[in-house]
Amino acid sequence: MSSTLATLQRDVADLPYQRAFDGAIHALTVTLLTVSAFAAVGYTLERAAIHLILTALFAFVYFFGRYNQARWVEAGKILWVFILTAVWIMDLLVSPVSIYWVFSLFFLYLRVMDDWRGLVSIAFGLGVSILVQLPGKITLGGVMGPAVSAGVVIAIHYSYRTISRISAEREVLIQELVSTQDKLAHTERAAGVAQERQRLAHEIHDTVAQGLSSIQMLLNVAERDLKNTGLSDEQLAQPLHRMELARESAADSLAETRAMIAALTPAQLTDHSLVEALERIAESFSESGGVDISVETDGEPQQLPMRVEAGLLRIAQGATGNVVKHAEATRARITLTFSSDEVRLDIVDNGKGFDPEALAEQPTGLGHIGLDAMRTRAEELGGELVVESTPGGPTALSVALPVTTIVEEPGNIIRKTEED
Repeated sequence: MSSTLATLQRDVADLPYQRAFDGAIHALTVTLLTVSAFAAVGYTLERAAIHLILTALFAFVYFFGRYNQARWVEAGKILWVFILTAVWIMDLLVSPVSIYWVFSLFFLYLRVMDDWRGLVSIAFGLGVSILVQLPGKITLGGVMGPAVSAGVVIAIHYSYRTISRISAEREVLIQELVSTQDKLAHTERAAGVAQERQRLAHEIHDTVAQGLSSIQMLLNVAERDLKNTGLSDEQLAQPLHRMELARESAADSLAETRAMIAALTPAQLTDHSLVEALERIAESFSESGGVDISVETDGEPQQLPMRVEAGLLRIAQGATGNVVKHAEATRARITLTFSSDEVRLDIVDNGKGFDPEALAEQPTGLGHIGLDAMRTRAEELGGELVVESTPGGPTALSVALPVTTIVEEPGNIIRKTEED
């Protein structure tokens, strides 16, 4: 938001079309000054000299200020236009033709003082343009000419200011969209890598690791059957030695396989259960965010598939991170509920809340990337994520996943699903 405001409040001279507009004003000023200079042909020598000197002075002050005003403070810019106005009034007393210079001054008034002061300055210039026609007769054209010029300048200025604002907002939006696309691409890459790591860990666990466990079990059975054959110890020595070597080799391979699985598994789940990992997350966010976060469990804890535990852990991290960063909450509770057919994760806080429907109406990626990522992760696991909140709070996030419990016993694997 701060970068957006800074962009909107920057000098409109930075915009390409505004620079082109300034160039047109420069050309207009040069034209008016040139016409005024030629008017000196019909003057006396003294009057012509004064007029040309004032015309040159006006040109010098004008272009000197336009070139350097970007480095000046506001007071310096206001002094600059006042000096130009004074030179213009002095030349009006010498040459009535210089009345047309007021057209350029009108633009400068609004450019330097884009508020009520600019309008007052225009009114002043308009008044001078009309009063300078005294003591002669003031005609309708003498009044309407400067008045129409003032109206046209005001209309052009505020039209360009509106265009500047719209263009600045569009530019900011484009920058935010580009930034969001980069963040989304990075998030998708990270999510893809994490998902593939979890898939590989799951596949290795269910194939290589279980196969090595089965080999160990079969070797134990074969050893027992071999000892029951009645062979002598000398006859059994060599086969049993080879079987022991095979069992040790399988054990070493199984240990390496489990190390690979651990490397592919989220760090929090490597040495801790899901509940312990959630407690560690709560403790970390509590210390960093100053929010009192508690973890509760309901039902009989079950061993869940690695992919499900990793998914719940990532969702809990994202939701708790949102609580700390955005909710302005003082308390939050993480509840993990086990039942026969599903596992449910609930995260509730007492923060300021928000309107989920209004957030969902925003373009994808503007403001709710994390929530979308959590919802997508839940859907990939066959579950559903629901957010309940209202402005003023509280906020509750709930995700329910179907349970597939894997219980490992020596030599066999039991899979429990809803169909059991």
